[in-house]
Amino acid sequence: MTRFLASIKNIEEAKRILFSNIDIIDFKNVEDGALGFVGLEIVSQARKLLKDHIISVTMGNDLNPNNDSLINNINSVVKNKIEYIKIGMFDISMLHEHKKLLKKVDFFSTKPICVVFADQDFDLSFIQKIIDIGYKGVMIDTCHKNGKSILDLINKDIISKFIKIVKDNNVICGLSGSLKLHHIKELKSLDVNFLGFRGELCSKPTGRDFINISQVEKVSCEIKS
Repeated sequence: MTRFLASIKNIEEAKRILFSNIDIIDFKNVEDGALGFVGLEIVSQARKLLKDHIISVTMGNDLNPNNDSLINNINSVVKNKIEYIKIGMFDISMLHEHKKLLKKVDFFSTKPICVVFADQDFDLSFIQKIIDIGYKGVMIDTCHKNGKSILDLINKDIISKFIKIVKDNNVICGLSGSLKLHHIKELKSLDVNFLGFRGELCSKPTGRDFINISQVEKVSCEIKS
């Protein structure tokens, strides 16, 4: 079954979508690149507010994730018993640094998800290497939020092969990146674990700035139909 991941930016938005049919509530600083970190205070508040919800947190846009600041933030997020953290693979030459990071952190029940980018030299042959270093999931996203979706950048056959590689390893696979309502049926047919949305959940005149509950419900209904 495909689950619905909704990216939100703060506690105010969390309160607004509290009773919506969302499977994973993803906290992301939408004004800071692809995977902006919302900060530890918001993470702590989110866990208290969303006690019975599954939460994910994007951990920032570090080219090299093996640094003290990011590791300290990850440790704090893990202490808050967040279910998923998302770490970007912005440069495939940094694979060894990702491996070092994964060895340094005791994730307990938190699952680290590696985010690869459809518009950043996406390489299908690299996915197995990401899984082999210890990531518990891999998702495709877009790095540049310019309206181009992953389906504009990668053909469906490649996406299908990506999902097979990930699921054959019994880890989580996800798709995100400027997805629209009309993409859902096609991508659901590939049996992906979750589909992630931000822009499609927002009021159209304001771009990605403000969550629109009616849009949230439309996406939720389409995923769960």
